[in-house]
Amino acid sequence: MDFDAADADIGLAHLSFASRGTPPAPHRAVRRLAPNASLRPVETGPGEHLLLSGPVTRPATDGWQRRIADLVREGRHAELARLPGELCGALVTPHKVTLFRNLVSTEGLLYRKDGPVVRWSTDPADLLHREREEFSRQAIWRCCRGDEVFIYHGLTPVRPGELVVADRKTLSTVRFDALAPLDLPRRTPLAQYAELAYEMLLREARAYVGAGRVGVMVSGGLDSAAVLCALVEAGADVVAYHHVVDDPLADESAYARTICDHLSVPLEMVKAGYDSDFPPRERSFSHPFLNVGFPWLEQLAERVSGDGIRLLVWGRDGDLRFGPLRYGLHDALAGDIPFRERAALCAGLISSRWELPRIVRTASRSRSLFDDVRTDGGLARATDFLEPVPGVPDDPFADVPAEDDYSVKDACAHLTSWRPRGIMMCNPLGSRDLRGLAARMPDAYRMIPYQGQVITKPVLRLLLSTRLPASVWRRYGRLWMSSAHKHRALADTGVFHELLGGPDSRLVRMGVVNPERLAEVLTDPHRRRRNAETLVHAAMTEIFLRHYEGRTP
Repeated sequence: MDFDAADADIGLAHLSFASRGTPPAPHRAVRRLAPNASLRPVETGPGEHLLLSGPVTRPATDGWQRRIADLVREGRHAELARLPGELCGALVTPHKVTLFRNLVSTEGLLYRKDGPVVRWSTDPADLLHREREEFSRQAIWRCCRGDEVFIYHGLTPVRPGELVVADRKTLSTVRFDALAPLDLPRRTPLAQYAELAYEMLLREARAYVGAGRVGVMVSGGLDSAAVLCALVEAGADVVAYHHVVDDPLADESAYARTICDHLSVPLEMVKAGYDSDFPPRERSFSHPFLNVGFPWLEQLAERVSGDGIRLLVWGRDGDLRFGPLRYGLHDALAGDIPFRERAALCAGLISSRWELPRIVRTASRSRSLFDDVRTDGGLARATDFLEPVPGVPDDPFADVPAEDDYSVKDACAHLTSWRPRGIMMCNPLGSRDLRGLAARMPDAYRMIPYQGQVITKPVLRLLLSTRLPASVWRRYGRLWMSSAHKHRALADTGVFHELLGGPDSRLVRMGVVNPERLAEVLTDPHRRRRNAETLVHAAMTEIFLRHYEGRTP
């Protein structure tokens, strides 16, 4: 056996069953824990080692790690699934390797098996073949459009709640952790959902008490506000961070100040802007980093790291847990909600901006008031300078893995910005309890039509109504957060022309970008604005391709 684990911040490991009897090489565990707990490599049995990856906010004792190893080795999956917090890693023995990731872990753990060799890592670059692996033209085209597609056809992500067992000859997967909707009485009212949601969030926040100073990304919206409220009430030592932008159309700083002043939390303003190094042609990414705000991410990471923060919390998953997925008359009439609330929701629909015939059509469970967003191209992004590719779906979210399965943006951010600086991103809204509550919650409670308005995330608004000023939880509509990115694309036509349409363009070589149409877009202010985000996504994809060629072993 030959076992090796590379740098702790990357998490590469491989196990070869080709050579028997070779003692394990020196190794290091993947040390991604709370700052008050240092994970030492633990030999959990003769020739057996446990490696863990991801944030751990609870004490990481040797006994705790040995218990994990025992549960994995003995196949006690039900007990393994009940362990609190995020759990992701590998148990390596002389005869097999077991990769595991529980339901709430957000780790981007990948693996590949080539004959008797099994390799796994959180960085795709670690697992590339010696021969260059080409990507499909369709996948690269979709990256340029901004679709969050996984492009490595030779690698497989470990899915949430999945356990992968590989030995010399076989590889199998086992589903050991699944989501169970919370057991609640019929017709549970909206107010009780809000009360339960805050109780669960507060329980999750208590894990951060005593973990040192915790940074909180506060956007000024409902999600981060709820997380900050729970952390403050739990007694955690917190400091808030907020991006400040020059564009008044995207400035949410007034909301962030109101929240932090009300909770007596120190607020650090981080100036968000673009410099001459964007697009970042000298940076290497593990995947096309489709984030138009990459410079903002880097600026925040630098500031947080300089302040000595190691745990950074955000309001990720607020949309998934509490936002509208679908809505229609069927949800108001047949939803598991009290009769009085049902009548109020129907009255709200009649007074809404939707026409009565359209509302009536949604009496069928198969119809939603949001259907036209997809069918009418409401989600489509402008691709005027890209060559047409047959077979690409119009819906940018078609065939894209669920965010919890493998989030390309999260994986890139972790590998590029957060973890190289020793920062762990933590997600209280992704807890098991809140997932179960959201799975039980009727769609009618994710959005409420009221007096011509559409009130989103009513559960979060209700739980905040007694904890924050009305100007925060009653805010309606959203700011034009993409305006700064559009201005950047309007200002730097030369950079995009040279990068995407120049003689060294890999995208032109692949037949993805049409240089003539690119020139037409860049010389027309209206078309530049329409294609602004696509220009940024294509530029980040081009940068990835250039560095990929030099990085392939």
